[in-house]
Amino acid sequence: MLLSTPLALSIKERFPDATIDYLVLKGTEGVLAKNPLIRSVHTIDPQKSVVPLLLSLWKKYDYAIGSNVSDRTTLFCVAAGRRSYGFSYFRGKEWWKKLLLSSCRLYDDRMHIVPLVLTRLEPLAIPPRPRVVAGGDAEDEAYAARLFGDAGYVVLHPYSRKEYKCWTVDGWRRLAGLILDAGLKPLFTVSPNADDAKMLADILAVAPEGTGSIGDVLSFPRLAAVIRRGRGYVGVDTVVTHMAAALDVPTVALYGPTLVHHWGPWPNDFPGSAPYGPRGTIQRQGSIVVIQKEWECVPCNREECSRTDGGPIACMDAITPEEVMTELAGLLETGGRP
Repeated sequence: MLLSTPLALSIKERFPDATIDYLVLKGTEGVLAKNPLIRSVHTIDPQKSVVPLLLSLWKKYDYAIGSNVSDRTTLFCVAAGRRSYGFSYFRGKEWWKKLLLSSCRLYDDRMHIVPLVLTRLEPLAIPPRPRVVAGGDAEDEAYAARLFGDAGYVVLHPYSRKEYKCWTVDGWRRLAGLILDAGLKPLFTVSPNADDAKMLADILAVAPEGTGSIGDVLSFPRLAAVIRRGRGYVGVDTVVTHMAAALDVPTVALYGPTLVHHWGPWPNDFPGSAPYGPRGTIQRQGSIVVIQKEWECVPCNREECSRTDGGPIACMDAITPEEVMTELAGLLETGGRP
């Protein structure tokens, strides 16, 4: 959902007095905490009936915009907005979306998600502003300054809710050593998820002396402040990586089977609609480098690997710490920030 914030920014720049609310799945609302563009965030509990929420939002808004193609998103758009704008694949069972939405556009995953969602502003004649906005305030910046000062550290984020997006423990261990050799401190993020906590424990158990962690589970605004003060960031395909890119921090993103041309970290204010090509390779855009193997099967956009008969994701495991460090060092050498 962070990649939909250019919608909010574009609307606020065109209509500064506009009120913008979000509707997200319960448990994900922290991503939008303290976002200066957003008044409030409604949440959907998938374990409960949506009827009370639908009724409470019924035609409450002048406009409702759906940033993804799901049936649930479309349903709430139609319910909440006097005018509704959404997406469809235009497949047989989706006929009702075109019928009920005020404006329905093809969800074309050949485009990057940021310019794609910004097309929903065209019927409103609102100029697009392709910049992702993360939340935070002076209190969060003070917190990061108090804990980490001006220490030369690189933030490392190894976790994802999807196992196929994860890199190896040994890869993170060796990368930590290379960062230490460069005179910087590798600093791992901390996650509330039990599996993530085990991954971190496994990494720290074998990582070289001098490797550290942030220490606590932080809110997204506080984590953003810590990342912003760092020299650089390395992470897998996850919202935290998108946040690092949004902060204009030198970012190295490790991608496996994901469609980078659609889901890659967005380079803020990129003038075109396609910052990344469709084939797996190392791709550089400003302060961002995406590392993906240049294999015939990459990206396959699948959660299971055909090379290993459903075992480890070969294209992720094949990424080497040395190539990651080479790209990180290149960003740091050039300043890495716009």
